[in-house]
Amino acid sequence: MRFFIVFVLLLSSLGANHVNWYSNYDKAHQEAIKQRKKLMVILIQRDCKVCKETIQKTFMNQPYIDTINNRFISVILIKNQKSSYPIEMLYTLQYPSLFFLDEAELFSCSPIFGDITPNSFKNHLESCFSD
Repeated sequence: MRFFIVFVLLLSSLGANHVNWYSNYDKAHQEAIKQRKKLMVILIQRDCKVCKETIQKTFMNQPYIDTINNRFISVILIKNQKSSYPIEMLYTLQYPSLFFLDEAELFSCSPIFGDITPNSFKNHLESCFSD
């Protein structure tokens, strides 16, 4: 688990425009409350090729990355990791799964399940969070 997160963070630090990920849900939730931001939580499965591709293609070097970092506290979680996360996410059977939560940990938009492409993500953001 840690290797994958370190790998993703290492790749993202090589000059790429990337989402600023937390790996601990509780710390991310506290930061979201402090900054009055929503949570964006991606739940992945270990050794999931689609999950790795989604992170690389959808959450790195995209024009909407600054918007994500400004509006959300983002968390990357791995199925069955030791640290806790909301129980609703435990019932997920499709990976990756992307959730948007408010400060009270309630869904603020419908989740996205499966292959998340840059276009599908951008359209989802615009439909859920257009101001």
